[in-house]
Amino acid sequence: MASDSIYIRRYRPADFPQIRALLFEGFVTSEGSTSVVAQQRFLFKAPSLIAYLLGGAGLGLLSRPGSWTTRTAGAGAALCAAGIALFTTVRRAIPRALTAHCETALATDMRDISAHYRAPAGFFVAAQPRIDQGEAAGDEEVVGFVGFDYLPEQDAQTAEVRRVVVSAKHRRRGIGVRLMHAVIAHADTIPGLRCIELNTGEFQLASQRLYERLGWESFRVETLWAGIVDLKIVLRLGH
Repeated sequence: MASDSIYIRRYRPADFPQIRALLFEGFVTSEGSTSVVAQQRFLFKAPSLIAYLLGGAGLGLLSRPGSWTTRTAGAGAALCAAGIALFTTVRRAIPRALTAHCETALATDMRDISAHYRAPAGFFVAAQPRIDQGEAAGDEEVVGFVGFDYLPEQDAQTAEVRRVVVSAKHRRRGIGVRLMHAVIAHADTIPGLRCIELNTGEFQLASQRLYERLGWESFRVETLWAGIVDLKIVLRLGH
């Protein structure tokens, strides 16, 4: 359960520095970030398996003293180097790709949150009074956020949930559930809205479990290449 000190409210421009930091925390820097999960899962995916195969073949050549020649040694060393290079490239590509994802968000819908998510859209934050020593009384800590993107001039029947992030140190406290409930409650006030969609990826495991518990259903799955192979999972909630 979320702490009673945590409440959901509308975004305020003063929240932006904390929201920007949380965005990178959720996707790149925290222990349970999308980047860390992706790196762990890629240990068993095709690029890494190819790297292991190359390295193993190289070591196999280097460990055959009976047929050892300069050419064999060179080939073995080259295969080992290729395997290491491929593995390193994949590992480095993952955080770079997710950093680029965050930068794209900050250059598009999150460049001016108040303007992009103006009514009937909305951007909601989970906040609590800051209890750190030395902080001004009444100052707030933003511990999560979610965007509700709705452009009725383009599609009056469909809205999209975007940018769902909860602070790493506040996860497993029901904050994500409360943010999603706030979005759905807001959707209930919009006449003519029939469904809400959201995109997630195969490396956002905690988010997928949350959405499934709340009744979201898979609508479409796409295979992407954005520096790394990924599955884009489109979920839909009837409204």
